[in-house]
Amino acid sequence: MNARFVIKNMSIAFLAQGISLAMGVLQSLLVPKLLGVTQYGYWQLFIFYTGYVGFFHLGLNDGVYLINGGKSRADIDKRLIHSQFVVSIAFQSIVALIVSVVAVVSGFGIARVFVLVCSAVFMVVQNAASYVMYVLQAMNETKLSSYSTIVERGVFLIPLALLLLVRVRAFEPYVIAYIFSSVVQVIYCLYHVREFPHAGFLGWGNSLREGVKSIRVGSKLMIANIASGLIVGVCRFAIDAKWGIQTFGELSFAFSLLTLYTAFVAQASMVLFPSLKQSNETEIKKFYAHARDTLSLLFPIVYALYFPMTWLLLLWLPQYANSMAYLVFILPICVFDSKMDITCTTVFKVTREESRLLYINVVTVAISALGVLLGTYVFQSVYVAIMATVAAIVGRSIYSEHVVAKRLCVGETSITIFEIVLTLSFIIMTELLPPAVAFLGYCAAYILYLFTYRERVREIVGLLRRI
Repeated sequence: MNARFVIKNMSIAFLAQGISLAMGVLQSLLVPKLLGVTQYGYWQLFIFYTGYVGFFHLGLNDGVYLINGGKSRADIDKRLIHSQFVVSIAFQSIVALIVSVVAVVSGFGIARVFVLVCSAVFMVVQNAASYVMYVLQAMNETKLSSYSTIVERGVFLIPLALLLLVRVRAFEPYVIAYIFSSVVQVIYCLYHVREFPHAGFLGWGNSLREGVKSIRVGSKLMIANIASGLIVGVCRFAIDAKWGIQTFGELSFAFSLLTLYTAFVAQASMVLFPSLKQSNETEIKKFYAHARDTLSLLFPIVYALYFPMTWLLLLWLPQYANSMAYLVFILPICVFDSKMDITCTTVFKVTREESRLLYINVVTVAISALGVLLGTYVFQSVYVAIMATVAAIVGRSIYSEHVVAKRLCVGETSITIFEIVLTLSFIIMTELLPPAVAFLGYCAAYILYLFTYRERVREIVGLLRRI
């Protein structure tokens, strides 16, 4: 694996996510202040639903990604790629129409019907963009894929700024602007694969058969990804059903802050896959061992950032004090879920062990759902429901590391134990001590953590210098 090439691609991907981060900060800080808790709740409900639209490509996008990972533009079968794309869009358009009709006649309130119909439209648009982006990433053309993200975010900025300037307090225009920006992204992506349609169309029958083949390959990964999202999703569904749109909006605001962080992680994982796909077993082992330990040592710094971030956000958005209280308990997701995404999930994809990833994620969803149901309907506590979900995610990360380490014959690390202790220390200190004292106490604990593994820190620094 060419480390310099990977880092170059990753830097471009991070640039795209940096722009997304800036946009996310704008959305997270200005939109909730202007909309209010209820309207912001509907906006977040739309964002929440759109997080699961990937289910409706049935794994086709993932299959194309896995099958073609590492192929160059010259080697890839353009006719096959184009034909599957056409079939996919046709199928999803029919699904979107059915969902919209059902939503309209269902008897839901006007706001929820609007959310459902717009989510259906967004499904077609986003999955089209996702398909082409996956093709670009499979060909190791991460730069173009990242630029498409920049275009989408940049286009969304214009109507968003206008809506904020004229102080539009209804969530619907924000949703329309969001969809429009994705439409522009699709156009951009299609432009950069414009030669693919010229390769021809296989016909509906052959295209459908080839699409089914890709679905068979990618469905496990797709379901695994959906299941991964549902680990948190079941908690948010339950809270919306039990406590209503206001509490859902408050919790969603906390999760939106996490998304600003995890978006970077997702990009890193996408960049790594095609490069590792071309690597041998030894290189994969080295990658996993170094990445696992490095991330375990670096990611917990996010806990220290909680204190200044909370102080600033509460000055700006005092009505979201509950969100900051929830954030204390969901912040470990940044550490453990992100580390799993970059290391374990990437390795599972490279070694074509989607079945194992699927099994792990489905079991984790079941555990999370059980804990959420107990927290919601037995203990009737939002906090218990949240902690059950986070505990499931932490457990998934630890178990996955064990599985991958055994699969690659890589020694397991003791860092994980101290990582958990550090996480618990953060939560306990934040809940029991004044903010300033808790901040200093956690910083001291984190420094001690790094000192304990100082030799490993030196190795990581030395490795980065050699790259």
